[in-house]
Amino acid sequence: MTYRSAIWLSFGLALAAVLALLVATTWITPVSNDAGAYLAVADAILAGKLPYRDIFDHKPPGIYYLFAAVLAASQRSLLAVQIVQASAVLLMAGLTGWLARRLWGWPVGALALLLALYGGAAYQGGHLTTEVWVALWIAAALALLLRRPGQTPTTAAWLLAGGLIGLATLFKQSGLLTLPAFTLWAASIQGGWRQIGRRWLALAAGCAAPLLLTAAFFAVQGALTDLWRDAVWVNLSNYPRASTSALLQVNLANLRAFPLLWLGLLLALFLQTPCLRRTPAGHPPTLLWLTLLAGLLPLLHRPYGHYLLQALPPAAILAAAGLAGLWQRLTERPWPLRWLALAGLLSLALIDLPAWPRYLSYTQTLVQEQQTAAAAVQTLSQPGQPILAISAAAQFYFLSDRPPASRWAYLYPVNHSAAAEAELAGLIQRRAVPIVIVSDSEPLPWHTRLRRIVEATCPLHSAPSPPPHIYTCQ
Repeated sequence: MTYRSAIWLSFGLALAAVLALLVATTWITPVSNDAGAYLAVADAILAGKLPYRDIFDHKPPGIYYLFAAVLAASQRSLLAVQIVQASAVLLMAGLTGWLARRLWGWPVGALALLLALYGGAAYQGGHLTTEVWVALWIAAALALLLRRPGQTPTTAAWLLAGGLIGLATLFKQSGLLTLPAFTLWAASIQGGWRQIGRRWLALAAGCAAPLLLTAAFFAVQGALTDLWRDAVWVNLSNYPRASTSALLQVNLANLRAFPLLWLGLLLALFLQTPCLRRTPAGHPPTLLWLTLLAGLLPLLHRPYGHYLLQALPPAAILAAAGLAGLWQRLTERPWPLRWLALAGLLSLALIDLPAWPRYLSYTQTLVQEQQTAAAAVQTLSQPGQPILAISAAAQFYFLSDRPPASRWAYLYPVNHSAAAEAELAGLIQRRAVPIVIVSDSEPLPWHTRLRRIVEATCPLHSAPSPPPHIYTCQ
């Protein structure tokens, strides 16, 4: 076997492995609290309700309407939603690999594709998160601006790139952080201030277009204030920042989840150094670094692993360039050193391999528990009959095909108030719902208070363990 054949065989095996892992993490995983909220809102849309006004969640409306469209087209199939989500990861990785190849050739493109695919699995891209959609639109925006290395992007490219940033913002508010990164890079391309101003204007106009269309849609429905209150103001005023110790602890875990990516980025700092010096066509690595830093900013507020997905496209490209540059330098070294370095890289890449089977087995157990609980709810209630989930288990509304009895499909620090808690307590005490599901993955004071009211009012139907617990209240 020739050296080139061995390289392509290795790439094929690695590609098959990461694709299998992506499929496994997409399908052998429970519906999370966040995903449950998106699906519950999507169900509400199909029932003629409006997000924010009729049912609460604090994400922008993009994910709700996307999932609603998929559910409507598939006769309410969770599998169809999961296929669409996995497709977003594949498209994001494909765009990332394509752009890396355009910038630095096939080896970097192939590595970037693998890094993006594995990152999609390692950072929960298949878990029906919004961040993978943000990553997809940002990858597309980067591809628009950098698809012709050495050439200045056209005004149309700036306009479309801004539109993609606006589209990303409709899936998660943090997508808007990419706009300052693109704006700064636009000023690094040679030209007078009039030319720079045109680039900025095109970016701003493109970004504003989808946001203004969305605002107009809600204004026509008489719900513009609801959109502002829940998708903007609630996040600015009522979303607590994690403690410094928690940020450090979980972000260290985020680093450990994909050490090869972070090693590649460290190498890229030396091999693809950012530079804001003005050049005729801009400096492509600088735009990638700026976009990467913008994508990492949410980790200063909350250290969830899936937040890293927003930064994954530029991170995968830069890391691939760093790793490819390291290997190119190693080819000039004696063969024992090359083999030693290759063994070290493979060990780093496979460091978490033993954890994956345990993780997938654990998540499959959670899937079975969710399905059992959902089946019990369907047996104990009638189709279309509202139920109540206490307090962060909105996924059971979708899984059991039962609507929430309150606008508050869940109650977390972002939306807790004494009035909302009293409303849920009143529903329980009046026995206004047939079923109450209690599943507290992160107990908070109002979780405990509401659970005590349930226990004092409604008999327990399910066995005490494992959760969730199902109470019959009619």
